[in-house]
Order: sequence, then structure tokens, then C-alpha cells
Amino acid sequence: MKKIIVIIVLIFSSGLYAQADSLFAKANKLYQNENYNEALKLYKEIESHNINSDDLFYNMANTYYRMNKIAPAIYYYEKVILQNPMHNDAQFNLAFAKRMTIDNIEPLPKTVLQKINQGFIMKLSYNTWAWLAVSLAFLFAILFLLYHFSYSSGHKRLYFITSFISAFLALLIIAIAYQNYKYSKANKEAIVFSQKTEVKTAPTMASEVSFELHEGTKVKVLESLDNWKKIKIADGKIGWMVGDDLKEL
Repeated sequence: MKKIIVIIVLIFSSGLYAQADSLFAKANKLYQNENYNEALKLYKEIESHNINSDDLFYNMANTYYRMNKIAPAIYYYEKVILQNPMHNDAQFNLAFAKRMTIDNIEPLPKTVLQKINQGFIMKLSYNTWAWLAVSLAFLFAILFLLYHFSYSSGHKRLYFITSFISAFLALLIIAIAYQNYKYSKANKEAIVFSQKTEVKTAPTMASEVSFELHEGTKVKVLESLDNWKKIKIADGKIGWMVGDDLKEL
């Protein structure tokens, strides 16, 4: 019975991805023909099947950008970079999209640890770091077996040293992957979707307005309370805004 269920799931999954590929090709054709509204409908249909692809998100971002919808364009470029930090095209287009936003926020200077974190640890996604660790662990296993069954003292020494190095690197990358994962979960970010929103000193409509934000600005979500989000912007300012005015990445 379990085997039948597994087979059914595999058939369903393969059929779903085949359908998604067909829709993706149609959407791309519509995009090339500048029929952006219809292309976006198909991209959204693919997304509704919980298919998380940086290619899909990138094309959605480009479509929104062509439609002059800056907030969703920035949102999907950011999603691409979250999945694939090395996606240079998304980074380039994101920089262009950000030029169309209203808010000009001067970020706080980064500490040495923050620079290391963003320049190295966050350079790859935690899934990529994890796959690197698995690959190195597999390499260690092979090298250790070669060391164990080798009769040449020279070869044994070589296999031992390289297996030790691969094991050390695997453990190091596991630690990096964990730090990456922990940072990603602790630092929830969101994009402001409302054209203009008031950030208040407290999570009530009657509280004072601290500052205003406009669509496309990225914020860090610190806390949630009912339909309010406590947010922090790049210059260190903190306040509360209505949760419906932003979309978490």
C-alpha cells in the first residue's frame, strides 16, 4: 500500500512540474510579446502550486517592473536573492528598481562582524552551504575508505591528510550553514506595499506618527501584535505599522 501511495505521489509531482514547465514557457512567450498582464496570471498560477524557483520569481519581478509596480518587483527580486544570493541579474535589476522608490534611507555603518556575515556567510543560501557540507562529508568517506584499504604508505598518508581536511571543512561549513539559517530566521524582512504608510510610536491608531514610509522600502520585522508589525529600517529607526501595508519575504 505504501509503495502505491509513493508511486501516486511521484506521478502527481511529475505531472505537476510538467504542467508548470508548459505554463512557464507560455508565460515567457507572453512576456516577450509584451503581454505582461496575461504573463503575470500564468506566473502566479505556477506560484500557487508552491513551486519556489528563482527563475519564476525573477520573471515575475521583471514583469512587475515592466508594469511599473515597484513594490512587488522589489519583493520578487529580493526573493530571488534570498534563494540564490549569487544571482547577479536580480541584484542588478533590484538596484534599478530601488532608484524608483521615494524613501532615501541612509543605512547605519556595519560592524566588522556584520561585514563578515553579509560578505561571506550570507553569500550563499543555507541550502547551498548544507549541500557543500554533505558533498565534503561524502568525499571524506571515500578518502577514508581509500586510506583504510591502501597498501602504499605514501598513498595512506595522502588519503589520511586529505580526509582530515575534508572532514574539517565539512564541520566548518555545517557551522556556517547553521549561522546562515539562524540569521535568516531571526532577521525577518518585508517590503512595504502601501503607497504611503504611517509608522507609529505604539501599535494603536491613536498613537503618534513617528515617520512615514512609501512603497518598495525594505524593513526588518522585529515583532507582531495582532495586525501590527514592529519594524526597523536601515537607519535604525523603529516603530509600529499596520501589517496589511507590508509583505514579508
